[in-house]
Amino acid sequence: MQFAKKKLDEKLGRKTMKAATSRPFWKRQEITVPFSAALLLGASAPLAFAWENPLEKRYTSAPLEVCDQGAFFVGGVPKVTNYASSSTAGPPQQITIGQSYVQFQIPVERRKWPLIMIHGSTHTGAALDATPDGKEGWYSYAVRNNLATFIVDQPGRGRSGFDQSVLLEAKGKGDWNMIPSSFGRITDNGAWTTWFGHLIPAGSDITTGKLIRHSDPGDPDAAEDPNEPSEKHGDYLPAFPIPPVKNSADPNIVTREGAIGPAPNPKNNKYLALEYYKQLVPNGEVTLPGSFCEKCNPQTLNAIDTWLPNALADLLEGLGGGIVSPHSQSTSSVFHMVRVLKERGKLDLIKGIIIPEGAGTNLEASGLKGKDFDTIPFLLVNGDYRPLATRQINYAAVDAMNASKTRKVGPALALNVEDPRFKGKLNGHTHMGMLGSTALREFDFFLEWAGDNIKNPMLKKSCQFKED
Repeated sequence: MQFAKKKLDEKLGRKTMKAATSRPFWKRQEITVPFSAALLLGASAPLAFAWENPLEKRYTSAPLEVCDQGAFFVGGVPKVTNYASSSTAGPPQQITIGQSYVQFQIPVERRKWPLIMIHGSTHTGAALDATPDGKEGWYSYAVRNNLATFIVDQPGRGRSGFDQSVLLEAKGKGDWNMIPSSFGRITDNGAWTTWFGHLIPAGSDITTGKLIRHSDPGDPDAAEDPNEPSEKHGDYLPAFPIPPVKNSADPNIVTREGAIGPAPNPKNNKYLALEYYKQLVPNGEVTLPGSFCEKCNPQTLNAIDTWLPNALADLLEGLGGGIVSPHSQSTSSVFHMVRVLKERGKLDLIKGIIIPEGAGTNLEASGLKGKDFDTIPFLLVNGDYRPLATRQINYAAVDAMNASKTRKVGPALALNVEDPRFKGKLNGHTHMGMLGSTALREFDFFLEWAGDNIKNPMLKKSCQFKED
């Protein structure tokens, strides 16, 4: 059954224009400007680099019909500390740590099972809101397609907060071993070289070398083997808002106004000033304690696989079930969520798992086996430029799921955007594909797959709630 796009306007007898972005990617008409022409446009025509003003230009493809929206927290525990707000020890005070912020929207007409989306490393739920060049993001697009949608900020990140008392206590006691040995963070140039392009020549840094995009002259990657997709790629650019396009760079940043530290090679200015970089934040969950898992390998779990799995399990229990969609780092946490729900005897609450760019899909690390996914429709899609080793880990997890002789739903899938079924429409879809120009094309595929594999009927009275 396909995900229907039923409109309230139709019920009221009004005529509406179907937004182009609501059509499957293989039916859309798009205008493509050749790269050479784009360069000429960038050189000859002024570009508005400031963010798009939503009072003047709509981010979404059409108005949304929402019957409820809001936010709440799940998970977390109290902690009593003498260092709640100062490195000087004070009286015992309680703070709450490990909680997870959740924002949501519920459309006027919705399907039974909601969609829960979780961001990856160095990001927050903002990654699902809108694209850096002012276009519709997955959050509103999911709501537009009749899905009650919940966006999670991982514990220790964004609006969920982190535990500053650890740092204050370390300073107060002079015990620097209490401070995490590292704060994970994807740097601006690190995001560039991991997802969008390269730094050449090898061994250089941003002050001495030059940043280039995938497929620019000097690209060190050889052509990709079509039979073995990997970080190598075809002759195409990343499908991401990179200058010269609106919202891609602030000229004040490009010219180093107000910059701190030494200036990089001036040739790198425009690639070190993507609007997207403003989303990147430290992985504050390292201030939270880890845990022990007897069935996992390794048995010592880091903070992100300790707090987020329990918060997600609590959220699913509270919602009565749903479809879960992690990105990158949060994939391992969702596998641990599966373990937690298995231990609670509530695997039936997981109505499906859809993963764009999975990482950490190692079943053994989560204390799981392929048969634990017997009732869970499962889809994972690797974006372009994805390392071969990561893809192979994903393949192995899916193979283990499909090897179960008691699987009760369709086969688990691990696909690559290079797959012939996409007809090249997702070429250049980066690790941060939800923020790129191919974002809605990929989400259309998720909708189609879910329509065929997840039983998710439309509710007749979706905006009517129980009386308090």
